[in-house]
Amino acid sequence: MDKKKILIIVNPRSGRIVASRLAFNYGNQFRDTDYEAFIRMTTGRGDATSVAKRLADKFDVIMCRGGDGTLSETISGVLASGIDVPVGCIPGGTTNDFAKSNGIPLKSKDAIDLVLTSEPVPQDVGTFGDDRYFIYTASFGVFTKASYATPQSIKNRFGYISYLVGGASELTNIKKIHAKVTCDGEEFEDDYIFGSVTNSLAVGGGVFKFSKDMMSFDDGLFELVLVKMPKSIKELAEIGMCVKNRSYDEKYFTIIKGKEFTFDFGDKEIPWTLDGEFGGNTKSVELKCLEHAIKLYKPVED
Repeated sequence: MDKKKILIIVNPRSGRIVASRLAFNYGNQFRDTDYEAFIRMTTGRGDATSVAKRLADKFDVIMCRGGDGTLSETISGVLASGIDVPVGCIPGGTTNDFAKSNGIPLKSKDAIDLVLTSEPVPQDVGTFGDDRYFIYTASFGVFTKASYATPQSIKNRFGYISYLVGGASELTNIKKIHAKVTCDGEEFEDDYIFGSVTNSLAVGGGVFKFSKDMMSFDDGLFELVLVKMPKSIKELAEIGMCVKNRSYDEKYFTIIKGKEFTFDFGDKEIPWTLDGEFGGNTKSVELKCLEHAIKLYKPVED
């Protein structure tokens, strides 16, 4: 019987371990299974998307080894291909917010075993503008720049602490961002220091964390999170305590579910982060949740 074919897209620059040293191990783990594994190394940003899009119709499963950005690129490529091929993930990034939120094993062997022993399940995906996708967060403001501005070598060496240091430096130069925001037609307008449309238990490198009862990954809804601009050092400290305790006071935080979102920043272009990578600058943008857009290998809770 012919074996099924699985493509493993490996980002050799992601995480603390040189992924090229692991590639043969991945192949060996599939040797005595129903799958034949093919390894493809990425060569730069956007390569995972182009590879997944071009080869989606030639494989039964597409996996990727890397961080949140690599997984986001891979899923974007599969969606752009129009092929209904399931996706698996071997976490290999600095924070792995998406994998941790979804319970995907962080050890390579366990992540591969998950694909070999389970069925993929539906997963919501977000759209940013007309032709961009994100899997767990689109955000702007404090704690977002650190994820893409920190050099990869520093992230590989210092891990999560690099995000905290980068985020702390942003706190010394907080700038208010005036925005008009709609969530399924409900309007909000204020000065904010952070905003996101998210489908994760943690964003901003894990700075903002949410409880499981606040989030669902396949309900056709994403969460809008807005943090108002503090008017004093005292209010900034109170916001910090809210974040630390995961108790989000409505005085400073707006957190609601929705399917369609718009952001209007007037005449200012605001930089966005999509799944930990720079997402470009925009004066206005529309985001949507695509329900059950992709099939993903992840643990299913009883």
